Amino acid sequence: MATLRREARAAIAKQLRPFRAVMRTNGDPRLLGIVFRSTRGVRYPETSNQEHLHAAMTWLCAAQDATGSGGVSAYYDLGRGGWVPAYPETTGYIIPTFFDYAAYTRDDRYRERALRMADWLLTVQHTDGSFPIGPLWPHWRREPVVFDTGQVLQGLVRAFQETARPSYLAAARRAGDWLVAVQEADGSFRRFEYRGLVHTYTARVAWALLQLHEIHPEASYRTAAIRHLEWCHDEQQTDGWFTNASFTPDSDPLTHTIAYTVRGLLEGGLLLSDESMIDSARRAADQLKSRQSEDGRLAGTFGPGWNSNVRWSCLTGNVQLAQIWLRLFELTGDPTYQDAARRAISFVKQTQIRDAGVPGVDGGIAGSYPIHGDYQSFQIVNWAAKFFVDSLLLEEAIRKRPSGPEMSKAARGPSVE
Repeated sequence: MATLRREARAAIAKQLRPFRAVMRTNGDPRLLGIVFRSTRGVRYPETSNQEHLHAAMTWLCAAQDATGSGGVSAYYDLGRGGWVPAYPETTGYIIPTFFDYAAYTRDDRYRERALRMADWLLTVQHTDGSFPIGPLWPHWRREPVVFDTGQVLQGLVRAFQETARPSYLAAARRAGDWLVAVQEADGSFRRFEYRGLVHTYTARVAWALLQLHEIHPEASYRTAAIRHLEWCHDEQQTDGWFTNASFTPDSDPLTHTIAYTVRGLLEGGLLLSDESMIDSARRAADQLKSRQSEDGRLAGTFGPGWNSNVRWSCLTGNVQLAQIWLRLFELTGDPTYQDAARRAISFVKQTQIRDAGVPGVDGGIAGSYPIHGDYQSFQIVNWAAKFFVDSLLLEEAIRKRPSGPEMSKAARGPSVE
Protein backbone atom coordinates (compact mmCIF):
# COMPACT_ATOMS: atom_id res chain seq x y z
CA MET A 1 0.00 0.00 0.00
CA ALA A 2 2.83 2.40 0.90
CA THR A 3 4.41 1.74 -2.50
CA LEU A 4 1.14 2.53 -4.26
CA ARG A 5 0.82 5.80 -2.34
CA ARG A 6 4.37 6.81 -3.30
CA GLU A 7 3.70 6.02 -6.95
CA ALA A 8 0.43 7.98 -6.85
CA ARG A 9 2.14 11.00 -5.29
CA ALA A 10 4.91 10.83 -7.89
CA ALA A 11 2.36 10.69 -10.73
CA ILE A 12 0.45 13.68 -9.35
CA ALA A 13 3.67 15.64 -8.83
CA LYS A 14 4.65 15.00 -12.44
CA GLN A 15 1.30 16.33 -13.66
CA LEU A 16 1.60 19.44 -11.47
CA ARG A 17 5.20 20.18 -12.43
CA PRO A 18 4.39 22.56 -15.32
CA PHE A 19 2.13 24.59 -13.05
CA ARG A 20 4.78 24.78 -10.34
CA ALA A 21 7.18 25.88 -13.05
CA VAL A 22 5.13 28.98 -13.72
CA MET A 23 5.16 29.83 -10.01
CA ARG A 24 8.97 29.61 -9.89
CA THR A 25 9.44 32.82 -11.85
CA ASN A 26 9.93 36.09 -10.00
CA GLY A 27 6.44 37.35 -10.73
CA ASP A 28 7.38 39.29 -13.88
CA PRO A 29 4.35 38.76 -16.16
CA ARG A 30 6.61 38.51 -19.20
CA LEU A 31 8.57 35.65 -17.61
CA LEU A 32 5.37 34.00 -16.43
CA GLY A 33 4.12 34.06 -20.01
CA ILE A 34 7.36 32.61 -21.38
CA VAL A 35 7.33 29.71 -18.95
CA PHE A 36 3.63 29.04 -19.42
CA ARG A 37 3.92 28.95 -23.21
CA SER A 38 6.91 26.60 -23.02
CA THR A 39 5.13 24.21 -20.69
CA ARG A 40 2.26 24.17 -23.19
CA GLY A 41 4.61 23.26 -26.04
CA VAL A 42 4.27 26.57 -27.90
CA ARG A 43 6.91 27.23 -30.56
CA TYR A 44 7.85 30.39 -32.42
CA PRO A 45 8.15 31.41 -36.09
CA GLU A 46 11.22 30.19 -37.93
CA THR A 47 12.93 32.70 -40.23
CA SER A 48 16.28 33.04 -42.00
CA ASN A 49 19.59 31.88 -40.58
CA GLN A 50 20.77 35.49 -40.56
CA GLU A 51 17.90 36.66 -38.36
CA HIS A 52 18.32 33.83 -35.88
CA LEU A 53 22.09 34.36 -35.86
CA HIS A 54 21.75 38.06 -35.14
CA ALA A 55 19.31 37.40 -32.29
CA ALA A 56 21.57 34.78 -30.67
CA MET A 57 24.68 36.94 -30.99
CA THR A 58 22.82 39.92 -29.51
CA TRP A 59 21.93 37.70 -26.56
CA LEU A 60 25.55 36.57 -26.15
CA CYS A 61 26.69 40.20 -26.21
CA ALA A 62 24.15 40.99 -23.49
CA ALA A 63 25.49 38.05 -21.48
CA GLN A 64 29.00 39.45 -21.74
CA ASP A 65 27.93 43.00 -20.88
CA ALA A 66 26.02 41.73 -17.83
CA THR A 67 29.24 40.70 -16.04
CA GLY A 68 31.20 43.94 -16.56
CA SER A 69 34.42 41.90 -16.68
CA GLY A 70 34.77 40.72 -20.26
CA GLY A 71 33.69 37.19 -19.34
CA VAL A 72 30.32 35.82 -20.39
CA SER A 73 27.52 35.19 -17.89
CA ALA A 74 26.75 31.48 -17.68
CA TYR A 75 23.00 31.93 -17.99
CA TYR A 76 19.94 34.05 -17.40
CA ASP A 77 17.82 32.53 -14.63
CA LEU A 78 14.10 32.98 -15.15
CA GLY A 79 13.43 32.09 -11.52
CA ARG A 80 15.75 34.83 -10.26
CA GLY A 81 14.95 37.13 -13.14
CA GLY A 82 18.62 37.94 -13.64
CA TRP A 83 22.08 37.04 -14.90
CA VAL A 84 24.61 34.92 -13.00
CA PRO A 85 28.43 35.33 -12.85
CA ALA A 86 30.84 34.76 -15.72
CA TYR A 87 31.83 31.21 -16.64
CA PRO A 88 35.49 30.65 -17.67
CA GLU A 89 34.86 27.29 -19.38
CA THR A 90 32.19 28.48 -21.78
CA THR A 91 33.72 31.92 -22.25
CA GLY A 92 36.75 30.02 -23.55
CA TYR A 93 34.93 28.19 -26.29
CA ILE A 94 32.69 31.13 -27.09
CA ILE A 95 35.79 33.04 -28.25
CA PRO A 96 36.07 31.14 -31.58
CA THR A 97 32.35 31.71 -32.17
CA PHE A 98 32.81 35.49 -31.93
CA PHE A 99 35.82 35.44 -34.23
CA ASP A 100 33.84 33.37 -36.74
CA TYR A 101 30.83 35.67 -36.58
CA ALA A 102 33.08 38.71 -37.00
CA ALA A 103 34.45 37.15 -40.18
CA TYR A 104 30.96 36.21 -41.37
CA THR A 105 29.55 39.71 -40.85
CA ARG A 106 32.80 41.63 -41.43
CA ASP A 107 32.05 43.45 -38.19
CA ASP A 108 35.12 43.89 -35.99
CA ARG A 109 33.02 44.66 -32.92
CA TYR A 110 32.62 40.92 -32.41
CA ARG A 111 36.35 40.43 -32.79
CA GLU A 112 36.96 43.07 -30.12
CA ARG A 113 34.56 41.28 -27.81
CA ALA A 114 36.39 37.99 -28.36
CA LEU A 115 39.66 39.65 -27.33
CA ARG A 116 38.02 41.08 -24.21
CA MET A 117 37.00 37.54 -23.30
CA ALA A 118 40.55 36.27 -23.84
CA ASP A 119 42.04 39.10 -21.78
CA TRP A 120 39.63 38.34 -18.93
CA LEU A 121 40.60 34.66 -18.99
CA LEU A 122 44.24 35.63 -18.46
CA THR A 123 43.20 37.23 -15.17
CA VAL A 124 41.53 34.10 -13.78
CA GLN A 125 44.15 31.50 -14.77
CA HIS A 126 45.80 29.76 -11.83
CA THR A 127 49.55 29.93 -11.46
CA ASP A 128 49.83 26.22 -12.32
CA GLY A 129 48.13 26.88 -15.69
CA SER A 130 44.68 25.47 -14.84
CA PHE A 131 41.38 27.31 -14.88
CA PRO A 132 38.72 27.31 -12.16
CA ILE A 133 35.33 25.71 -12.00
CA GLY A 134 32.49 28.08 -12.77
CA PRO A 135 30.34 30.07 -12.83
CA LEU A 136 32.51 32.18 -10.54
CA TRP A 137 30.09 32.42 -7.65
CA PRO A 138 31.67 34.41 -4.80
CA HIS A 139 31.16 31.55 -2.33
CA TRP A 140 32.69 28.82 -4.52
CA ARG A 141 36.27 27.71 -4.10
CA ARG A 142 38.06 28.19 -7.39
CA GLU A 143 39.04 24.58 -7.83
CA PRO A 144 40.95 23.65 -11.01
CA VAL A 145 39.06 21.50 -13.52
CA VAL A 146 40.43 19.49 -16.45
CA PHE A 147 37.43 19.86 -18.75
CA ASP A 148 37.04 23.59 -18.13
CA THR A 149 40.75 24.15 -18.71
CA GLY A 150 40.54 22.33 -22.04
CA GLN A 151 37.67 24.51 -23.23
CA VAL A 152 39.50 27.70 -22.24
CA LEU A 153 42.53 26.36 -24.08
CA GLN A 154 40.53 26.36 -27.33
CA GLY A 155 39.79 30.04 -26.89
CA LEU A 156 43.38 30.96 -26.09
CA VAL A 157 44.68 29.05 -29.12
CA ARG A 158 42.24 30.86 -31.39
CA ALA A 159 43.07 34.24 -29.84
CA PHE A 160 46.76 33.61 -30.55
CA GLN A 161 46.02 32.51 -34.12
CA GLU A 162 44.09 35.74 -34.68
CA THR A 163 46.60 38.12 -33.05
CA ALA A 164 49.99 36.39 -32.58
CA ARG A 165 50.12 37.94 -29.09
CA PRO A 166 52.70 36.09 -26.94
CA SER A 167 50.54 36.40 -23.81
CA TYR A 168 47.86 34.15 -25.29
CA LEU A 169 50.37 31.51 -26.36
CA ALA A 170 52.08 31.59 -22.98
CA ALA A 171 48.77 31.08 -21.19
CA ALA A 172 47.79 28.30 -23.60
CA ARG A 173 51.10 26.51 -23.04
CA ARG A 174 50.71 26.71 -19.25
CA ALA A 175 47.22 25.22 -19.58
CA GLY A 176 48.48 22.48 -21.89
CA ASP A 177 51.41 21.64 -19.62
CA TRP A 178 49.04 21.31 -16.65
CA LEU A 179 46.71 19.01 -18.58
CA VAL A 180 49.61 16.78 -19.59
CA ALA A 181 50.85 16.68 -15.99
CA VAL A 182 47.54 15.57 -14.47
CA GLN A 183 46.70 12.88 -17.03
CA GLU A 184 46.38 9.32 -15.70
CA ALA A 185 48.68 6.52 -16.81
CA ASP A 186 45.87 4.89 -18.83
CA GLY A 187 45.25 8.09 -20.80
CA SER A 188 42.12 9.17 -18.90
CA PHE A 189 41.66 12.20 -16.68
CA ARG A 190 40.44 11.63 -13.12
CA ARG A 191 42.17 14.14 -10.90
CA PHE A 192 40.59 17.57 -11.03
CA GLU A 193 37.56 16.22 -12.85
CA TYR A 194 33.92 16.41 -11.78
CA ARG A 195 33.60 14.35 -8.56
CA GLY A 196 36.94 12.73 -9.32
CA LEU A 197 35.37 10.58 -12.03
CA VAL A 198 36.60 9.67 -15.49
CA HIS A 199 34.55 10.97 -18.41
CA THR A 200 34.66 10.34 -22.13
CA TYR A 201 33.35 13.83 -22.87
CA THR A 202 36.88 15.03 -22.09
CA ALA A 203 37.60 13.97 -25.67
CA ARG A 204 37.14 17.71 -26.30
CA VAL A 205 40.19 18.31 -24.09
CA ALA A 206 42.25 16.07 -26.37
CA TRP A 207 40.99 18.06 -29.36
CA ALA A 208 42.15 21.26 -27.66
CA LEU A 209 45.60 19.76 -27.00
CA LEU A 210 45.91 18.89 -30.68
CA GLN A 211 44.98 22.47 -31.58
CA LEU A 212 47.68 23.69 -29.22
CA HIS A 213 50.15 21.30 -30.85
CA GLU A 214 49.40 22.89 -34.22
CA ILE A 215 50.56 26.33 -33.03
CA HIS A 216 53.30 25.04 -30.71
CA PRO A 217 54.49 21.58 -31.76
CA GLU A 218 55.50 20.26 -28.36
CA ALA A 219 55.35 16.46 -28.65
CA SER A 220 53.82 15.94 -25.20
CA TYR A 221 50.59 17.69 -26.24
CA ARG A 222 50.07 15.38 -29.20
CA THR A 223 51.02 12.29 -27.22
CA ALA A 224 48.62 13.13 -24.38
CA ALA A 225 45.82 13.80 -26.87
CA ILE A 226 46.32 10.50 -28.66
CA ARG A 227 46.43 8.54 -25.40
CA HIS A 228 43.19 10.14 -24.24
CA LEU A 229 41.36 9.65 -27.52
CA GLU A 230 42.43 6.01 -27.55
CA TRP A 231 41.06 5.64 -24.01
CA CYS A 232 37.75 7.23 -25.10
CA HIS A 233 37.63 4.94 -28.13
CA ASP A 234 38.03 1.91 -25.86
CA GLU A 235 35.06 3.08 -23.77
CA GLN A 236 32.71 2.69 -26.75
CA GLN A 237 30.37 -0.29 -26.88
CA THR A 238 29.79 -2.30 -30.04
CA ASP A 239 26.54 -0.41 -30.71
CA GLY A 240 28.33 2.94 -30.55
CA TRP A 241 27.23 3.95 -27.02
CA PHE A 242 29.91 5.32 -24.68
CA THR A 243 30.34 4.44 -21.05
CA ASN A 244 31.35 7.31 -18.74
CA ALA A 245 29.77 9.91 -21.03
CA SER A 246 27.51 11.14 -18.23
CA PHE A 247 28.33 13.51 -15.40
CA THR A 248 27.69 10.70 -12.89
CA PRO A 249 27.57 6.90 -13.22
CA ASP A 250 24.00 6.72 -11.89
CA SER A 251 22.49 8.86 -14.67
CA ASP A 252 22.09 8.44 -18.41
CA PRO A 253 24.25 10.82 -20.44
CA LEU A 254 22.76 13.92 -21.98
CA THR A 255 22.91 14.40 -25.72
CA HIS A 256 25.07 17.38 -24.70
CA THR A 257 27.83 15.24 -23.17
CA ILE A 258 27.46 12.50 -25.78
CA ALA A 259 28.01 15.17 -28.43
CA TYR A 260 31.08 16.46 -26.57
CA THR A 261 32.50 12.93 -26.76
CA VAL A 262 31.63 12.42 -30.41
CA ARG A 263 32.92 15.82 -31.55
CA GLY A 264 36.22 15.37 -29.72
CA LEU A 265 36.79 12.00 -31.39
CA LEU A 266 35.71 13.27 -34.80
CA GLU A 267 37.88 16.38 -34.83
CA GLY A 268 40.75 14.59 -33.14
CA GLY A 269 40.53 11.82 -35.72
CA LEU A 270 40.55 14.34 -38.55
CA LEU A 271 43.59 16.17 -37.18
CA LEU A 272 45.43 12.87 -36.69
CA SER A 273 44.13 11.26 -39.93
CA ASP A 274 42.99 8.38 -37.74
CA GLU A 275 40.10 6.56 -39.44
CA SER A 276 39.30 4.45 -36.36
CA MET A 277 38.49 7.56 -34.34
CA ILE A 278 36.41 9.05 -37.16
CA ASP A 279 34.51 5.76 -37.48
CA SER A 280 33.96 5.72 -33.71
CA ALA A 281 32.37 9.16 -33.87
CA ARG A 282 30.31 8.23 -36.90
CA ARG A 283 28.86 5.10 -35.26
CA ALA A 284 27.48 7.14 -32.38
CA ALA A 285 26.27 9.94 -34.66
CA ASP A 286 24.45 7.40 -36.82
CA GLN A 287 22.67 5.90 -33.83
CA LEU A 288 21.41 9.30 -32.77
CA LYS A 289 20.40 10.18 -36.32
CA SER A 290 18.22 7.07 -36.43
CA ARG A 291 16.50 8.19 -33.21
CA GLN A 292 15.74 11.74 -34.28
CA SER A 293 12.05 12.64 -34.31
CA GLU A 294 10.44 13.88 -37.50
CA ASP A 295 10.29 17.43 -36.12
CA GLY A 296 14.06 17.39 -35.51
CA ARG A 297 14.23 16.92 -31.77
CA LEU A 298 16.07 14.26 -29.80
CA ALA A 299 15.30 12.95 -26.33
CA GLY A 300 17.40 14.70 -23.69
CA THR A 301 19.26 11.58 -22.53
CA PHE A 302 20.17 8.14 -23.85
CA GLY A 303 21.17 5.18 -21.76
CA PRO A 304 22.77 1.83 -22.66
CA GLY A 305 21.43 0.43 -25.89
CA TRP A 306 20.53 3.98 -26.91
CA ASN A 307 17.31 3.74 -24.91
CA SER A 308 15.59 6.82 -23.50
CA ASN A 309 12.62 7.30 -21.22
CA VAL A 310 12.51 11.10 -21.15
CA ARG A 311 10.15 13.34 -23.10
CA TRP A 312 12.06 16.61 -22.82
CA SER A 313 14.86 17.63 -25.17
CA CYS A 314 18.31 19.07 -24.41
CA LEU A 315 18.51 21.97 -26.85
CA THR A 316 22.30 22.26 -26.57
CA GLY A 317 22.69 18.62 -27.57
CA ASN A 318 20.42 19.10 -30.59
CA VAL A 319 22.56 21.84 -32.11
CA GLN A 320 25.84 20.17 -31.16
CA LEU A 321 24.69 17.11 -33.06
CA ALA A 322 23.64 19.31 -35.96
CA GLN A 323 27.27 20.43 -36.21
CA ILE A 324 28.50 16.84 -36.06
CA TRP A 325 26.09 15.73 -38.78
CA LEU A 326 27.14 18.68 -40.95
CA ARG A 327 30.80 17.77 -40.46
CA LEU A 328 30.00 14.19 -41.48
CA PHE A 329 28.11 15.50 -44.50
CA GLU A 330 31.21 17.47 -45.48
CA LEU A 331 33.30 14.35 -45.04
CA THR A 332 31.07 11.80 -46.76
CA GLY A 333 28.62 13.70 -48.95
CA ASP A 334 25.80 11.61 -47.46
CA PRO A 335 22.69 13.85 -47.69
CA THR A 336 21.00 12.15 -44.74
CA TYR A 337 23.46 13.93 -42.44
CA GLN A 338 22.60 17.31 -43.93
CA ASP A 339 18.90 16.57 -43.60
CA ALA A 340 19.22 15.53 -39.94
CA ALA A 341 21.19 18.70 -39.20
CA ARG A 342 18.64 20.86 -40.99
CA ARG A 343 15.78 19.38 -38.99
CA ALA A 344 17.64 19.72 -35.68
CA ILE A 345 18.44 23.37 -36.39
CA SER A 346 14.87 24.04 -37.48
CA PHE A 347 13.50 22.61 -34.24
CA VAL A 348 15.80 24.75 -32.07
CA LYS A 349 15.02 27.83 -34.16
CA GLN A 350 11.38 27.34 -33.21
CA THR A 351 12.24 27.46 -29.50
CA GLN A 352 14.17 30.74 -29.76
CA ILE A 353 12.18 33.65 -28.32
CA ARG A 354 12.98 36.94 -30.03
CA ASP A 355 10.27 39.40 -28.99
CA ALA A 356 9.55 38.96 -25.27
CA GLY A 357 11.07 42.32 -24.39
CA VAL A 358 13.43 40.72 -21.84
CA PRO A 359 17.17 41.16 -22.66
CA GLY A 360 18.06 37.97 -20.79
CA VAL A 361 15.59 35.95 -22.84
CA ASP A 362 15.33 37.45 -26.33
CA GLY A 363 17.63 35.63 -28.72
CA GLY A 364 18.82 33.07 -26.18
CA ILE A 365 18.34 29.30 -26.12
CA ALA A 366 17.03 27.47 -23.06
CA GLY A 367 18.66 24.47 -21.45
CA SER A 368 15.64 22.24 -22.05
CA TYR A 369 12.47 22.12 -24.07
CA PRO A 370 10.02 22.39 -22.46
CA ILE A 371 11.82 24.87 -20.24
CA HIS A 372 11.10 22.85 -17.09
CA GLY A 373 12.96 19.81 -18.47
CA ASP A 374 15.63 18.25 -16.30
CA TYR A 375 18.65 19.99 -17.88
CA GLN A 376 19.33 23.57 -16.74
CA SER A 377 15.66 24.07 -15.90
CA PHE A 378 14.31 27.63 -16.30
CA GLN A 379 17.68 28.87 -17.59
CA ILE A 380 18.75 30.49 -20.86
CA VAL A 381 22.32 29.21 -21.16
CA ASN A 382 25.29 30.68 -23.00
CA TRP A 383 26.62 27.38 -24.33
CA ALA A 384 23.31 26.59 -26.02
CA ALA A 385 23.46 29.94 -27.83
CA LYS A 386 27.12 29.33 -28.73
CA PHE A 387 26.47 25.94 -30.35
CA PHE A 388 23.33 27.26 -32.03
CA VAL A 389 25.39 30.02 -33.68
CA ASP A 390 28.10 27.53 -34.64
CA SER A 391 25.61 25.21 -36.31
CA LEU A 392 24.06 28.04 -38.32
CA LEU A 393 27.47 29.38 -39.38
CA LEU A 394 28.56 25.93 -40.51
CA GLU A 395 25.31 25.43 -42.41
CA GLU A 396 25.88 28.79 -44.13
CA ALA A 397 29.50 27.91 -44.96
CA ILE A 398 28.47 24.59 -46.54
CA ARG A 399 25.88 26.32 -48.71
CA LYS A 400 28.61 28.51 -50.19
CA ARG A 401 31.05 25.68 -50.92
CA PRO A 402 31.21 23.61 -54.09
CA SER A 403 30.00 20.02 -53.92
CA GLY A 404 32.04 16.93 -54.64
CA PRO A 405 35.75 16.37 -53.88
CA GLU A 406 36.35 19.99 -52.86
CA MET A 407 33.68 19.65 -50.19
CA SER A 408 35.33 16.58 -48.69
CA LYS A 409 38.71 18.32 -48.73
CA ALA A 410 37.19 21.23 -46.81
CA ALA A 411 35.92 18.84 -44.15
CA ARG A 412 39.42 17.80 -43.21
CA GLY A 413 40.65 21.35 -42.83
CA PRO A 414 39.94 23.90 -40.09
CA SER A 415 36.34 23.77 -38.89
CA VAL A 416 33.92 26.36 -37.63
CA GLU A 417 33.90 25.89 -33.86
